[in-house]
Amino acid sequence: MIDLTIEELILWMVGVPLIWIGMYLLLYQIKHYFHRRQKKREIITCRICGNVYRDTSREKMPPCPVCDRLNYRGDPRRLG
Repeated sequence: MIDLTIEELILWMVGVPLIWIGMYLLLYQIKHYFHRRQKKREIITCRICGNVYRDTSREKMPPCPVCDRLNYRGDPRRLG
């Protein structure tokens, strides 16, 4: 038989579920962060015509569908 005091039993009954909940929330936040990062990479703003479009290809510099200029992925950068 396992000898546990009331304090140890309460610690196990409260502590273990709290650890599981904490791990779940941590993994959820990590998954949510990478999902948002991927969605942000898909939205591209053309630096020439200002067109905002979505591109799901893996190209580093996808062409704009309006003016056919190549644009970098990520946040818009200043010209000049």
